[in-house]
Formats: sequence, structure tokens, C-alpha cells
Amino acid sequence: MSQGRLAEQAEVSTRHLSCLETGRATPSRDMVLVLASALELPLRSRNELLAAAGFTAAYREDALSGPTMAHLNHAIDQLLKKLDPYPAVVVDRGWNVLRMNEGAQRFLPLLLPPNVPARVASNLLLSVVHPDGCRPYLVNWDEVVRSTIERAHHEVAGDPEDSDARRLLTEALSYPGVADALHAKPSSPMLPFLPVHVRRDGIEARFFTMLTTIGTPMDVTADELAIEAYFPADDATRALLESLMG
Repeated sequence: MSQGRLAEQAEVSTRHLSCLETGRATPSRDMVLVLASALELPLRSRNELLAAAGFTAAYREDALSGPTMAHLNHAIDQLLKKLDPYPAVVVDRGWNVLRMNEGAQRFLPLLLPPNVPARVASNLLLSVVHPDGCRPYLVNWDEVVRSTIERAHHEVAGDPEDSDARRLLTEALSYPGVADALHAKPSSPMLPFLPVHVRRDGIEARFFTMLTTIGTPMDVTADELAIEAYFPADDATRALLESLMG
């Protein structure tokens, strides 16, 4: 973002912004928060920016299991139940699976081989790119990898100081075939979304995903949560999920 664009977004003069950038002026706590908002930084990075300017954090980071998260936990549980029999998982900023509904418990094991490492099985990004993950069962693995890596790149760009996210992306890019998949020619889209096409042991299914995040989070933990739901992309997949529930 250019200095002029940032000044416009933050509604401050470019001269004042230049003084802040070069250290000729010291930002107030409110100015730090204004700039962080204009940059659309995640709450964790906003706290880090405040600390760098000599201020205390503005956003708490409570444990998901803590008492202040009780209503949020209840809402997550209700949403996971309502989505059943469609698979749905709760993930954090590191793509780690924190919780899953019964639909996910029934179907997601079909995507992974029996010898999959626990770290790979519990991380959505690694489960796609790792050689011991779900690659053998994804018909359109190249397209799914490309979409997944693009999303990971976007998240790293939005929070460039997150070294854990950068390390995870670097690891993902190091696995065999990932770089080639990123440069593969995409197929012509036949649907209004990218399907995840699964085939294993006579079972075939197609899904599309939807992400749900917390509206206007005021806590770092809440800001970094997302629910990823897998909806059937055809009638056969819907029937399969319903039969698994039965």
C-alpha cells in the first residue's frame, strides 16, 4: 500500500504519516490503532504494533475453553450440529483442526491413509500437500493444491510478521509436486466453485467449501477461528453423506 493510499484510508495527512514513518513524530495509542485498522491487520498484529510503540495490548487472548468464550463455544457447537451430516471443522490460524462435527468424523477418515502422521491428519494444509496425506484420493489434486496455497499466501501477506504461518507455507511448498501443481494449467470451470473431487475404494464424492468467521471479533482467539464446512456439489454426494449418517 502506498503512503498516499494509507493516509487516505486512515484519514490522516501524508505529511503526518511521513513523520511517523521516519520517527520525527511519535504516534499516540489511538493513531496506532487507526493505522492498524487501515492496514486491516489481524488483532494479534495490532497488539504487536501497539507493543512496538510502547503501549499495552488492546485485545485480549482468552483460551477457547475459558468462561468468557462460553457463548461463542455454544454457537460453534450449535453450528457444527446443524451442518451434520455435512462435514465441518473448526480451525485456527495455523490450519490446525480444533474441533469437528460428526459428519467430519464419519467422512474425513476416508480421505487419509492409515499410516498418515498425526500432525498431517490434524492440519488441513498439510493433509492436502503432504505425500502421506489425502493426495492419492483427490482426483483434482493440482487444482485443490493451487487454491489452498493461494489462500495460505494471502494469509501470510495479511500478517507478514507471523513466522509460524510463513514456516508452514515454506514447508508446504517444499513437498514433491506442489510447485508443479502451482504452474499447471487450470481446467475450464464447469461449476460456480472449485469442487474437491474425492475417489477411494469405489466411493466418489464432490464437495465445495464455505468458511465462517466471527463477525467483529474483539479477542485474538476469536479473530483467528474459522469454521470450514464441506457441502455436497452433486446429488450423489448428498446421498452418500446421508447414508453414512444412517
